[in-house]
Amino acid sequence: MVTISRTSLGTNMLKRAAFTMIELIFAIVIIGVTVLTVPLMIETNNKALEGNIAQEAIFLVSSVLSTTTALVWDEKSITSTGSADNYVLSKILDVGSVGSTYGRIDAASTLRIGGLREDKHRQFFDYNGAPTAPLQVGEETLVVPLDNSVAAIAGYKQAYTIVAKRVYVSDTIADPFVFSTSADAGQTNLKMTEISINGEDGAVIANLRAYTANIGEVDYAKRSF
Repeated sequence: MVTISRTSLGTNMLKRAAFTMIELIFAIVIIGVTVLTVPLMIETNNKALEGNIAQEAIFLVSSVLSTTTALVWDEKSITSTGSADNYVLSKILDVGSVGSTYGRIDAASTLRIGGLREDKHRQFFDYNGAPTAPLQVGEETLVVPLDNSVAAIAGYKQAYTIVAKRVYVSDTIADPFVFSTSADAGQTNLKMTEISINGEDGAVIANLRAYTANIGEVDYAKRSF
């Protein structure tokens, strides 16, 4: 005959339903790790998001900077002939005296020293009693193409401001040649376009520069009737 003790059976059932101390400790550790890890993951994700937005700002400004190099070197490099679709090719502007390093061969010539004596090549404007010089000296406000495009880019945490300037810089011959980053006091053959991306704390995230030269424009030989 088999005898079952109710007290023994109830105790065994209670033992099966309860957590052991080790299981409880493991559960607390797992919950603690989860609570500590989730905020770190969120912060890491936010930093990655902010980095992506800053990178997008750099790409956008890089595109804008490339566009500026396709513009005429100076507003006086081109003269209109009365029609928006018809203009004289961009010309070399006078920044030196006749016979100087970057000057004309002589006052009667549109050829720069070292240039090629061909009709379709880069030339000065006709002298007409006075040279054609650049519009202004020193720092020049960069209006195009930043007038309506980029002033500030809103990120996840902060806004990135765009600071742009265009200045004449030194074209003094040196060996090795070093590009200047400060405005020259006079009219030169080099112009620097500089665009900076700044965070709200004033820290410069990226500083991009492009240089354009006063070399005029070439025309292409065309077949015509």
